[in-house]
Amino acid sequence: MPELPEVQTVVSELNRKLKNLTIKSVQVLRPKMVGVGPKTLSPLRTHSPAAAREFESKLKGEKIKSVSRRAKLLVFDFYRRTYPSSGLRPPSPGKNLSGPQTDHLSLSGEKNKVGSVWVEGGIKMLVHLKMTGQFIYLKDSELDKKIRLINSSTAPLYKLPSPYTHIIFVFSDGSKLFYNDVRQFGYLKLVHDKEIEKVPELAEYGPEPLSLEFSLLRFFTAVKKRSKTRIKQLLCDQKIIAGIGNIYSDEILFRAKIRPDRKVSRIKNQELRAIFKAIPFILKKGIAEHGSSVGDFVRTDGSWGSMGKYHFVYGRGGLPCKVCGTIIKSMKFTGRTGSYCPKCQR
Repeated sequence: MPELPEVQTVVSELNRKLKNLTIKSVQVLRPKMVGVGPKTLSPLRTHSPAAAREFESKLKGEKIKSVSRRAKLLVFDFYRRTYPSSGLRPPSPGKNLSGPQTDHLSLSGEKNKVGSVWVEGGIKMLVHLKMTGQFIYLKDSELDKKIRLINSSTAPLYKLPSPYTHIIFVFSDGSKLFYNDVRQFGYLKLVHDKEIEKVPELAEYGPEPLSLEFSLLRFFTAVKKRSKTRIKQLLCDQKIIAGIGNIYSDEILFRAKIRPDRKVSRIKNQELRAIFKAIPFILKKGIAEHGSSVGDFVRTDGSWGSMGKYHFVYGRGGLPCKVCGTIIKSMKFTGRTGSYCPKCQR
């Protein structure tokens, strides 16, 4: 369910909270959720303890440089500790690195007191939340906090780890990051920097809709190639535009006053311009409201996003339109349910 605004919310919050933290340990509770290497994890994933142990081992001791986003994919970048010309070797496993003799001085390549330096590069962690993936970050003083993992006032409160927690990251300051996933469709995988171009997901994504590369000309060109496609399906195609899914395609089309089932060939250029303008407007609104908490999406502290209050059609089938009062209708789109106002949208 998380789409561009939800993923961007998670990215922005994790980037603030995790930057420059060092991973003390990683615990993989469900091995099928993780992988090592650029290959896409199959939906029919099998139990892989070896990959889980390698995943844990490679991340231990890594320092987080930043968290960013590509489409709906989270990208974790790390610094790595190296031992240049001094001839000194890395400390043996298990040796305490917290004492004053091993404190690094900066992240700019300056040596610490035992001759090591932090440099950019090495590995990246790619994370796809899929339908129900969640990241919850808790400081050492917050570990007794209880979280609702589903957006319902009657949903149970869990102290983490919960039955739906599958990976736990422990940081050197005592804080923890929990990856929860009720339906277990999400994944986390490690990729060497030199392998990043081989990641199939990254190679297939279309332009970012909030970037300068997403121009009206590029949008028109892509759309015209799919003349027989219904417009909602086109907006949800990650090869055409990265990051839009069921929620925001509904809201974009409502703002543009276009029915979701219209074929591209029957949409006039003026109407396509209206869709193009609606895309960044709706996505920026979603980001400003920290996403839509209408199912399983929660922010990294367990709180809810507020974009759901501003939905005009998504999830409102059978309810009156907020603009004209006409009953909102719904229809199926290859597994998705699209909603629209039959009066406001033509």
